[in-house]
Formats: sequence, structure tokens, C-alpha cells
Amino acid sequence: MPTRRTFRPFVTRSRRTVAAVVVTMALVSAVSGFLSIRAARSSQHRSTVIEIAGRQRTLAERYVQEVLLVRAGEQADPAVTARLLATSAHALLDGGVAPAVNGDDDGAHLSRATDPVVRGELQAVQHLVGDLTATGSALLANGDVSAVPLTGQEHIAVTDPVQRLRVVAALTSNAALHASRTMVARDNSSIAHLITTLLALGVAGLLASLLLAWALIAATRRQTAHFRSLVRHSTDLVIVISDGCRYVSTSVTSALGRSETELLGEGFERFVHEDDRASLKGVGADGRPPQFILRVRNAQGDWRHLEANVTDLRHDRHVRGVVLNARDISERVALERELTQQAQRDIFSTQLIEALEMADEESATFTVVERAMVEVSPDSAMELLLSDSSRAHLERVATSPTAGAPACPVQSPFSCVAVRRGNPVVFDTSESLNACPKLRDRPGGACSAVCVPVSFMGRALGVLHAQGPVGQPANARQVAQLTTLATQAGARIGTVRAFQRTQLQASTDGLTGLVNRRTLESQLRGLIKHGRPFALAIADLDHFKQLNDTHGHEAGDRALRRFAKTAQDVLRDDDVIARWGGEEFVIVVPDLDRHQAAGVLERIRERLAQTHDSGQPVFTASFGITDSTRATGLEQLLQLADTALYAAKEAGRDRITVGDARAENSTRPVVLDDGTTGRVGHAVSLYTSYDEEDPQPSGLEIR
Repeated sequence: MPTRRTFRPFVTRSRRTVAAVVVTMALVSAVSGFLSIRAARSSQHRSTVIEIAGRQRTLAERYVQEVLLVRAGEQADPAVTARLLATSAHALLDGGVAPAVNGDDDGAHLSRATDPVVRGELQAVQHLVGDLTATGSALLANGDVSAVPLTGQEHIAVTDPVQRLRVVAALTSNAALHASRTMVARDNSSIAHLITTLLALGVAGLLASLLLAWALIAATRRQTAHFRSLVRHSTDLVIVISDGCRYVSTSVTSALGRSETELLGEGFERFVHEDDRASLKGVGADGRPPQFILRVRNAQGDWRHLEANVTDLRHDRHVRGVVLNARDISERVALERELTQQAQRDIFSTQLIEALEMADEESATFTVVERAMVEVSPDSAMELLLSDSSRAHLERVATSPTAGAPACPVQSPFSCVAVRRGNPVVFDTSESLNACPKLRDRPGGACSAVCVPVSFMGRALGVLHAQGPVGQPANARQVAQLTTLATQAGARIGTVRAFQRTQLQASTDGLTGLVNRRTLESQLRGLIKHGRPFALAIADLDHFKQLNDTHGHEAGDRALRRFAKTAQDVLRDDDVIARWGGEEFVIVVPDLDRHQAAGVLERIRERLAQTHDSGQPVFTASFGITDSTRATGLEQLLQLADTALYAAKEAGRDRITVGDARAENSTRPVVLDDGTTGRVGHAVSLYTSYDEEDPQPSGLEIR
């Protein structure tokens, strides 16, 4: 098998020729040495200038990437890159200090450009840098990019802001590259002039040295051409392949932690991911595609993503291979993956919020939670445990429809470690020393678990619990989704409960728990609107003022609550009792007339007498009753019931009086609880028309 010749573009050649030239040139006059030293210094300065001009291209590309990262919400500082571009362009043109760039090179002091051609091209680069940074700033400020004035005399037809920025960056890169090439050409011209001068000085008697010098120049130019062909297409890592690996740069050997000898031939392929080896061989055989991504294992054993630019130099007699100029893009790949996961989390969060907004009751909220559990992981057992009204016990309210409930035995909210910590807790296995004790000894054996606290405005409501196989806990995406689910569900449940409490407070009497006057009025209008007959009674506690004066207001409050409880025990579910004001109550009995309803009131009166015990003051109640057939309006019905009530009072109290006569709009004498006589006209604020609209609610809405 023939020995494969390796390609070594940077190896030192023609050592004997160099030695002969050095010896010969030592005899040249001091003028030649002086000119050589000055030319070398000038060449060094021009190399620095060329390097600074060449890096403008890299900075322009970096600036575009940082602008796009900022627009995507990521951390980047394009303003720093813009300042580097502008400062470097000014230093190249008018002299000064070119700033250092992280990961590239150090700062350098540059002299003012004097060559007219080079100066003209550097001015064009400076104008394009200004146009690039102005376009980027307008894009970040969401301004009109097409309105940015272009000082470099470029004509751009693209209207898309991002594409326009890329075009300006490409123009800037091309202008910087062209300026660099011009400087290189000028540098070559200077070298040629130097060589001519040296040849002229040594032409008399130094013919041999001149021949050796020309041989050295030819070798140097050939090696320089090879170097340029590699560097021009290079970013970070340089690899030459052709039926195996023929060359690797020092950066490749450092990244892989192997020597050049180990990587040549088939050695490099061993470090390429097995799924990418076929692509690498295809590139070596065809020189296509122009760009591809491969994964290589670095010195630490990690897989790194490389983005390789392909240059086909198989027809170059010195290279005879395909050149790969690659850069490590592992961080970019990880960032793209994270952005994709974040987008998925955002979609889940948005859909969850929209679904919960349509849930006006706790049961509907629990249904949304169960559907969301399936979205997070259909194979993991999950449950939502919420505290009861005492906040001392937890009860299961939602279960995964596909995987069931893990049946966590936790009894109270603060018995859960996640609730106490206020943060999600992940357990890889229930057998570990620091695992929650309530995960042990479950029927299914060892398991992994995630517990996420559910709270509302800083108050613990419960916990969202998920269980999985041992050693396979929920991944980061699922934990984030469970956290979102717990947060949004807690907020919705807390809002629904707060709204329900507000509704309850707005519609009930705080002392007795009965519906209040406003709610009763609304229900009465509904009965009249639908033509449903009903009996209406007004009840009044007898001698209530004396009870308050004798036993205190606390005893009076207990009497009101006892009467309300007694009446509720007797009445049907469809019947209504409301506290009308003070010691007065209104009772509505649908589908019964006044005589039938009187029997219901009698049972209330008898039950009230049976509820007294030795420790409580004894009291009775009087009732006045009528029905919807005795009047045409609610105000008249109330007047009839009111008249019957006072008739019961005058007849001795603790009785029921049926109001049959039509109500009249006049006052009448009554005997009050304190024994005095007065004239009373019952003021009624009830709506008298069934088709009158309800007043607008002033409470909160669940939105």
C-alpha cells in the first residue's frame, strides 16, 4: 500500500537556501541592513493594519447576530460591537488605537493611512460601518429602517428590516475584505520594491546570492499562497480531507486533545459522531454541500456541534483536498433548543390561561386542570389536592384522566414539604434519604415524584402532585409546565372563591345567613313574571325590644338566628325566607294560597316553641299572611300581610292572621311592643312591576 503524503503548508522549507542568503546578505553594506530593518518594521505595521481591517468583517457579522439576539429577547450587547466597528474604522483611516476584541486579538496603535487608493477604500468602509450601526439601532428601536440615510452611496432595494440589515452587513464585510486585499497587494508591491533595491545593491558580485534570494522568494510566495487559501476560508478549526484526513490545525488538536499524528488518515473520523460520518465522507468525495453541521467529541468527552464551511481545493496541486473551516456552535444549538422549549411552554401557558378564563366555577376549573395534566404527561399519575374551608385538611379535586391519581396520603397543606418551602420539589426516588416520607411504602413500590404548591395571593391552597417511575422524574419542561399549571390554577380557584364570597355577601344577611331584601325582591319579580301563584307572610318577633333591653343585644341576635334556623327547617327547598329588617322576616311560599300556607306558618310557630331551653330567653312570633290572588301589585300584597301582622299583634301576639281585605293606602293605629299606641304606614321599597329591569350589580365579576 503506497504511503499517503501529508499536506504541511506551514512547515519550514529551503533551509539551506535561507542559510546561504543570510550569509551572503551579511556582506551587504549597512545601507541594505538599514533598509531591510525599516522595511520589516513597515511590513509588521502593515500586517497589523491588514489584520485590523480583516476583523471588521467578523465584527460586522457579530453585530448582526447580536442585534437579532436582542430582538429575540436574549442577552447581547450590540452597542459594544458597534463601538468597536466605528473605533477600528477611524483608527484605520486617520490613525490611533484600534481597540482589542475578545477572542480575536489585542489592541494596536495604527498610523494614518497615506496611500490614496487604500484611504479611499477605508473611507468607504467607515461610511458603511456608520450605515450598519444606524440600521441596527433603528431595527432595535422598531423604527423605519428604510428611512435610515445611507452615506456609503449604496443602493439597497430590500425593504425587509432584517434582510436590509444583513445586506448592509454583507456590503461592510465585502468592503473590509476588499480593503484588506488592496493592502496586501500594496504590501506585496513594497516587498517587490525592497527586493529590487537589494538586488541593485548586490548585483556586482552577489549573483549567487541573488539566485538564492529568488529561490527563497518563490518558496515564500508559494507558501504564502497556501496560507492565504486556508486563512481566507477559515473561522476557527481548519481540516483538510481527501480519502481521509490530510491536515488539521492546531486548534483542532487542542479541542480534541489529540496530536496531529493521531488525527491524520482515519484518526479524525473516530472522533466524529457515527451519525455524521457518512456526511463527512460524502463531503470529502464530492466537495458538497457548501456548509454542513457535524458533531465531534472533544477532550472532555462532550459532543460539540461544528458548523463547517466547505471549500473544494482538490484541483489545487498543492492542497489536493477539501478544506473544512469550522466553528463551534454548541452554545447556539443549545440556545435554539432552549428557545424552542420556551416557545412550547409559552403556548401551553397561553392555552391554559385562556381555558381557565372560561371557567366560572370551581368544578369547571378542575376539569381544565385534568385536561392540562394530560397535556403535561399522559403517562404520569397526577392529582390536585386542595384544602377545605378549615384549611386543615386536603381533599382530592382533580385526577389525571389517563393515568389516575398517585393517592398521596398527605392530610393537611402544611404537612406537604412543597407547601412549606413554597417551591416545586422533585424527588428522583422515594428511597433516597431526603425523599418525602409520604412517598414511601406506596402500593406500586418505589417511585419518583414532583410536588408543586398551589397558592393564591400568598395563601396556600393545596398541592399539585405527580408521580412517575423510579429514577425517571419529570424533565425540566414538564416541571415548568406543572409550575405554570399550579400557578394559574391557584389564581383561578382563588378568584372564583373570592367572587363566590362576594356574591354570597351581597345576597345574604350577615347575621342570620338568610337572603336579604334585595335578593327577595328579585325572586318575587320572577314569580310574578312567570305567573306563578304564591303566599306571602310577614313575621315579627314579639316583644323583641324588651328582650334586647332585658337580656342584651347578643341574646337578641341569638333569637333572630334561632328563628331563621327554625323556619328553614320547616320550609321546603323551593320556599324563601328573607330578613326584611330589624326583627321582621318575609316568607314566600310558592304554589300555595294563604290558607294552605297558614298551616306551614303554624308548624314554624310550634317548632319555635319546642326549641327553647332553660338557658335561653323565651320568645314568640306573630305572622300576617296573604297571597297573590288578593292584590294586583307587590306593594298591596305587603300592605295586606302587614295589616294582618298588626292584627295578630293586637289580638295578643304568638298567632297567625290571614289578610283577606284589600289594602288601602292609609295609616292605621297599632299597638307597639312597648305598650304605646301609634299610627304606622308601612314603607315598602319593593319594585312593583315584574318587567322592570334588575338594577346593575356593583359587585366583582370573574374576569
